[in-house]
Amino acid sequence: MNTVWYDYSKVETKNGTAVALGNFDGLHKGHMKLLSMLTDLAQDNGLKAVAYTFDEHPVNVIKGAGTLKLIADNEYKQELLSSCHLDTLFFEKFTEVRDLSPEAFVRDILVGKLNMKIAVVGLHNHYGKESEGDVKMLRELGQKYGFLVHMIKPLYFGDFLCSSTKIRALIENGDVEKAAELLGRPFRISKAVVQDKMLGRTLGYPTANMIPDSAQLLPKYGVYGTTTHVDGVAYKSITNVGESPTIGDGAVRIETYIIDFDQDVYNETIEVEFLYQIREQHAFSNLDELKAQLAEDEKVRLSR
Repeated sequence: MNTVWYDYSKVETKNGTAVALGNFDGLHKGHMKLLSMLTDLAQDNGLKAVAYTFDEHPVNVIKGAGTLKLIADNEYKQELLSSCHLDTLFFEKFTEVRDLSPEAFVRDILVGKLNMKIAVVGLHNHYGKESEGDVKMLRELGQKYGFLVHMIKPLYFGDFLCSSTKIRALIENGDVEKAAELLGRPFRISKAVVQDKMLGRTLGYPTANMIPDSAQLLPKYGVYGTTTHVDGVAYKSITNVGESPTIGDGAVRIETYIIDFDQDVYNETIEVEFLYQIREQHAFSNLDELKAQLAEDEKVRLSR
């Protein structure tokens, strides 16, 4: 897969492209269905398969940075999309196209620069200034500018619509198991480990701590059964997300106790996958109570 930032000259468009439009946040199962259709159509019609997305989520440009917490940042998005058999992943600078009318966006960008012959979109796809463009308009523009439009219907799991919005809400409510079902993989956080208070070490439960930034999507505060990846090796772990109420300093942390692990990982980047919630977060009267609860949390994780 060729990843291109902003530069249309680096996209192979001579014989035409099939283009999937979207933010692809989290690359959930609905996205995978859309991209599978894209690559099939591209192959059948001798076209290059292009996923077109933005460098910043439009909501965070229009309403302010950090307004919408993302399931996957651009680096992780590239990693996930690399397995989708695309020819090109194209990142557009949203600020460059935000004021284009729907027709100008389709005519000048998708057709004019990408030589799009097939568009693949979801039912609720919107584009152009003020998100005024929809699938009906795209079909009309296809007749005018010479491309076909293929739309996939929304994907449901029982009563759950598979969408980034729904997945984000599930994670924020602590239901990381249902979120994983819609994503097709566990929700993960990947960051560098910082040196902190080292309280866990004094309790016999040393933790690898990460300090989230304001844009980081976090599960509901609580303790989770997790899997932590260090240098490509997976370890069972338990992770506390929240303000450490027993310590009471008010700082939000992601604190992970990696079971049967004794390496120094300060300043190293680790990946923490959230599997299920063990319990909600609460303050303990003293550190002995906290230590006893950590032992129970570890038993839960080892049993699953």
